[in-house]
Amino acid sequence: MTDAFGTMRHVYGLFGASILRVEQPRRLPAAKSQYRIFDGPGTLVAEAEEENVSIRRQASRVLWGGSEASARTVRVSDPQGVPLMVIDKPVHSQNATVYDPDGAFVGVFQQEDHTFRYGLHDVAGRRVGELKGNRLGRRFAVLDAHGAHVAQVDKKWAGVGKEVLTTADRYTVEIYRSLPYPLRHLVVAAALAMDMIHYEEKDYFN
Repeated sequence: MTDAFGTMRHVYGLFGASILRVEQPRRLPAAKSQYRIFDGPGTLVAEAEEENVSIRRQASRVLWGGSEASARTVRVSDPQGVPLMVIDKPVHSQNATVYDPDGAFVGVFQQEDHTFRYGLHDVAGRRVGELKGNRLGRRFAVLDAHGAHVAQVDKKWAGVGKEVLTTADRYTVEIYRSLPYPLRHLVVAAALAMDMIHYEEKDYFN
């Protein structure tokens, strides 16, 4: 089997699953954002890690926690290390942008009215869907461009100790039907994007 076919197989594993479970290591505030992504049966289909974090910033995060204004860039790869996509949260922003492994723009999560509601837009700026969060930002209904409920992203309660003292968040993504590009990619990226924007800054002293 060629590398090209191998890459296609791993891409299908992440983007073809109807259920995804996103988990973080159970740890005290960490220097880098890290995630592991499993499919419904529990097979590891991808791993993600924050890029371009200086040693100084890592040390600052461990000692003093994060800042909601900070930028984060997370690269998602298959279990063999083949890049699948990049999620970027700019500095001083409540939005996130998704790129393919070569840096081409896939789509953007655009916050609406300073809430947990996000418009999902493609490279041309067209609205391809909506991420509609509840007031606590723990349940997100994904609607397509016609308003149909096509997927669900839920942040799981981890218990008081884990929620407050660690960054060990957990999410479930359920996809109800076949979705077109780029909506499918944005749905797959949604749990990581929301965690990077709203929850990955809840470090110890933040």
